[in-house]
Amino acid sequence: MSRAEEFIASYHRIEDYLSREMGDGQHFSFSNMVNRLAKHNPIIERYKEDLHQMSQLRNAIVHERREPDFIIAEPHESIVNLILEVEKELLHPRQVIPLFRKIVTTFDADDSLVAVLGEIRDKNYSQFPVYNQDGSWRGLLTKKGVTSWLAETVDGPHVSLEGVQVKDVLHHDPHLRRYRFIAQETSVIEAHHHFISMKGGVRLDALLITETGQDDEPLLGIIRPQDILYVIG
Repeated sequence: MSRAEEFIASYHRIEDYLSREMGDGQHFSFSNMVNRLAKHNPIIERYKEDLHQMSQLRNAIVHERREPDFIIAEPHESIVNLILEVEKELLHPRQVIPLFRKIVTTFDADDSLVAVLGEIRDKNYSQFPVYNQDGSWRGLLTKKGVTSWLAETVDGPHVSLEGVQVKDVLHHDPHLRRYRFIAQETSVIEAHHHFISMKGGVRLDALLITETGQDDEPLLGIIRPQDILYVIG
């Protein structure tokens, strides 16, 4: 199969996918479908400009006047690789699980703050999901939240942490609600979209992964902004 044939075949598979996503039985141009679907599909939004350029290139290499899909030019290998990459992300997107599956360190609201400081010291963790004793969700404690509490509490050269519990510190955390629960089938690109989008005027500190994205389900993993950059590039 030539590069042009490979490009056209991939283009048609993407076009079929877009048509299925439109789902209303009406006929739209390739570019029109891209524009419409990009409004609520983060993967299409990410590759929107690439898809438009692919549409133009497809028209340039197909001589429709003589016969359908008559090839008059060969696309560069890098272009073929790009359309195959886009097709893979659209039709078989990478999902946050298993990529970000991990055992997440969590705390009970009644746990000692000293235990949190130990995790910060030993593992350099910066976000800690916090639950009530009954297993219900309480909030996200961050390293910045601990620092904020210390700054407000310190009075003199000595600080006593005796009897201080996680719940005593949690409400001092300015990042308490800078998180979002997502389902395990969420695409990596959608996860990245959550981080670059604003929620109430602020950016998220963490995405918490559960089976269906509910906060009463066991945590399957956690994603920080820097984690997603390693896989998105």
